[in-house]
Amino acid sequence: MIKKYQQFIQGCPVKVRQQAKLSRFCTMKVGGSADLLVEAKTKDELVEVSRLAYKLGIKYFILAGGSNVVFSDKGWRGLVVRYVANKLVIPSVVEESRDPFAVSKKDSGRDDKKIAIAEVEAGMMLGDMVRKLLKQGLGGFNFLANIPGSVGGAIVGNAGCYGKEIKDFLKEVEIFNVKTGKISIINPNELGFAYRQSKLKNHPELIVLSATFKLEKIDKKRAIKEIIAEKQLRRDKHPQSPSCGSWFKNPSRTEPAWKFIDQAGLRGETIGGARISNKHSNFLVNYGGAKTADVVKLSKLVKQKVKSKTGVTLVEEVSIIDG
Repeated sequence: MIKKYQQFIQGCPVKVRQQAKLSRFCTMKVGGSADLLVEAKTKDELVEVSRLAYKLGIKYFILAGGSNVVFSDKGWRGLVVRYVANKLVIPSVVEESRDPFAVSKKDSGRDDKKIAIAEVEAGMMLGDMVRKLLKQGLGGFNFLANIPGSVGGAIVGNAGCYGKEIKDFLKEVEIFNVKTGKISIINPNELGFAYRQSKLKNHPELIVLSATFKLEKIDKKRAIKEIIAEKQLRRDKHPQSPSCGSWFKNPSRTEPAWKFIDQAGLRGETIGGARISNKHSNFLVNYGGAKTADVVKLSKLVKQKVKSKTGVTLVEEVSIIDG
């Protein structure tokens, strides 16, 4: 493997870091080191480095915003690619909507008469995307503004809140297939979207390069006020310690995971440096010096006790990567 790593470093078009600490790039602030780590700042760089890793037989992982993933304490024996390309292009044409997309008309500031599109590279953070579009008076998906994470990661996990999901605003997705070497424009209907799920989660050879979103003209001032209010609501209800946000998927839209965790009497439960937040029991937090092993043990304990007390099987929303 050392020889393969040397070949990769020699052939890689961007700087390669060795034994890079992954906790720096994940919001939970846990995890070991990656043997190799690169930052791809353009789509071409992402395609080239992933193609080279695949050719050399080096295991690779595309890291998005790091808000919904934790690596094991052993780290990752291979290449981690941080995709940070963040261009956003808004075509000049804004046209009449013939087919309004399937989202609630109660979304802030919407005007159902006008639509536009934006082409966004997958490395852009969700909040940055929403803010840039707001400056142009465009949007329609303000619920994404305060979700930590990147566009690409949000698409892979079909991020959402308040009953809305990113899939409802996608027009098309640009994907690189590492195995075939081809770049394709994919209709969202082909990506198997479900609650916090897409087929991309189980197909690491399919890498999201960019996405085209359906937008609408919005009331800029109203949208900004609602985004600020929602941000304050999150601060009031969510813990500020390092975390991945909601740890478990809600069993249903009407049954939040935190209620079952509370029924099992687990609020505040602690293992090592990991704790179930007293502020919101579906948040597992790193309250100081946590290891991934602490977090995983705590997650297993929650699942066992919730199943025993309530009969409900909780499923992690966060991906735990054992490299």
